[in-house]
Amino acid sequence: MERREFSELEAGKEGWLVKTLALFAPWTSILRWEGFAHVALHCWNQSSKSIHYTSVDPLSEILSVMSVNLLHIAIRLIGDSDPTFRKACLVAAITLPSDSKCWLGLNQRTIFIYIIDKICSESGFLEALRVVEVAIQKNEDPFQRLRWLQLLNWEAEMIEEHGGDFPSVGFEKLSSLFNQHRDKAEVAFMNVKSKFCCEVAFEDVIDSYGMVLEKYKKTRKQYMNGMLSLHCK
Repeated sequence: MERREFSELEAGKEGWLVKTLALFAPWTSILRWEGFAHVALHCWNQSSKSIHYTSVDPLSEILSVMSVNLLHIAIRLIGDSDPTFRKACLVAAITLPSDSKCWLGLNQRTIFIYIIDKICSESGFLEALRVVEVAIQKNEDPFQRLRWLQLLNWEAEMIEEHGGDFPSVGFEKLSSLFNQHRDKAEVAFMNVKSKFCCEVAFEDVIDSYGMVLEKYKKTRKQYMNGMLSLHCK
């Protein structure tokens, strides 16, 4: 192989590697405590739907459902500023119930308590809503950095008759609905946040987090192998 061809090949490899890293950059929160917090909220929401979303008032139900999504955004905002949320999460290394009593298990549990306390004290309704509103104005997806939750068969919670995927006209209507009923919406958000922080259990999240982590690793490996295979042809 001539030197020029080799240089072009190396440049091509570097190019697709950069693209791969850029593609998976929004997914890096999976590896951090922010990611564990998102999985915890997802698990809690799935287990509590039948309890919390039984209101006879359609508006209250919609606001409660959307409050879960806003709480995901609020967690993301905390993750942008709090170094503990950006620490590597090692919960997946706890493979047996007895492991939770070892040093690593106790350490991870302590961090989890800190994470939940931080969410409880610093998750802001107005700040999260503003992020969504700005994204809609820019025609961007406010949940782009959270799409990895689809590995848990998650989609941003929506009431079918009131909207579709983000950022859609349906969500714009819901954002408008939040602004029209600002006081009720904020109360709904605070209620959801309070229930989540009081009810979520560390042990209930471990298996789901391990599963999403394995799916992420598998997806990334398949993508990189596929790109390498195409490039080498």
